[in-house]
Amino acid sequence: MSSTFSFRFEKVSTKKVSEFIREQLEEAIILKELMSEEQLPAERDLAEIFNVSRITVREALSSLEEKGLIEKRVGAKGGTFVLPLTANSHKRTREEIKRDWAQMLKVFEYRTIIEPEGAFLAAERITAGELELLEGYMQQSIEPDCTREWFRALDVKFHLTIAKASGNPYCERAVRQIRTKINPALDLMPYDDRIRTVNHGVHMEILEALKAHDQSKSRETMKRHIEFSADAIYARLVSESDKNEGDDSK
Repeated sequence: MSSTFSFRFEKVSTKKVSEFIREQLEEAIILKELMSEEQLPAERDLAEIFNVSRITVREALSSLEEKGLIEKRVGAKGGTFVLPLTANSHKRTREEIKRDWAQMLKVFEYRTIIEPEGAFLAAERITAGELELLEGYMQQSIEPDCTREWFRALDVKFHLTIAKASGNPYCERAVRQIRTKINPALDLMPYDDRIRTVNHGVHMEILEALKAHDQSKSRETMKRHIEFSADAIYARLVSESDKNEGDDSK
């Protein structure tokens, strides 16, 4: 006898253990918690950390290597290292973003719900230590020797710190998931003094609102910042790409 339900169950996933490991490492790389040129622990150490076999770890690392996120090097200073975006991965990511723009818009829509409300909560709950961290990230971002990779890492740290300051672990986890989706697009944005100045200015507005414990302004400023980011990504990576294709076809 069959039963009918007014809702749908999700099908059972047969995901390998190596996929869970790969996802965790990939998230850490995309969120720049593992930086470019940083060496990963040896296979035996990763196996101990994840409590799995070295073969399982090797499968996860192979998958990351195929994606161009890590590289295995031999020699006295060999090991497994995190890679920056290469020319090929840059092109592939741009194409993926353009193809999946409708889905990316949904992520930004979700972001305009989550992060502004997280900032609203953080304005009430943020600690002096967390405010000091935010100020430190902003200061580092305008240093003359701040590289593009480190600038992007500081941006992630700024937003994740605010999410953590909300005091709600569900909000913090949601922001991590969102950043994992949008960081590849943000990483392809141009990097120059003007970009740094604009970013510093809006982050300063958010920081000042948090320091004043102004919940409404923290929420409004964060929402405006997020909407601007979505428009900038579209203009740079999707609209511009369409224009270039039109020019090439002439």
